[in-house]
Amino acid sequence: MGLFSNFFDRFKSSDFDIEPNQKVKTVQADFKENFGLTLRVYKGKVLADPDFTFAQLNQRTSKNVNWNTDDLKIRASMTIKQVEDMISEQFGLTVQVANEHDTYCVANHYTIGQATRKEDLEDWCKKEGFANSEAYLKKEGFKDWDEYYAKKHNK
Repeated sequence: MGLFSNFFDRFKSSDFDIEPNQKVKTVQADFKENFGLTLRVYKGKVLADPDFTFAQLNQRTSKNVNWNTDDLKIRASMTIKQVEDMISEQFGLTVQVANEHDTYCVANHYTIGQATRKEDLEDWCKKEGFANSEAYLKKEGFKDWDEYYAKKHNK
C-alpha cells in the first residue's frame, strides 16, 4: 500500500469542499460518499444538530472564527489532525473523523486516504500479533469488517 497510495492521495480527484451554507447532515453524507469515513460534528461537547448549517452552528459558538472567502477543501493526503484543525479554525466547530461504521475515531497521524484504505486497522492487527486484518477476522469468525461491526455493535 504505502508509498504509491500516499503519492496518489495527493492527486485524488475527490477533494472535498465544505461551504458555510451546507447542512451538517449533507456534509456528513458527502464526506462518507467521498472518503468512506464518518465525520462527527460537535457543537461544544455534544453532537451538532444535523439539520443546522455550518454557518448556523458558527453563530452559536464562542470561539473566534476565521471566515475565509474560500471554501474549506479537504484532500485525501491530509492528516486527520489537519482536517480537524482546519474545520475548527474556519467554523469554530469540533469534528472527529471516525471509521465507516462510526465505532471508533481514527488516530490523528493517519491521512484521510490511509483511513479510507483501513491502514489504521491493518496496523492495529499487526500490533496485536496478527499477520494482517484477514487473519484477525478469521480468528474472530468473521468474513469481513462489515460483518464484524454488524455483530459486535448490533447494527
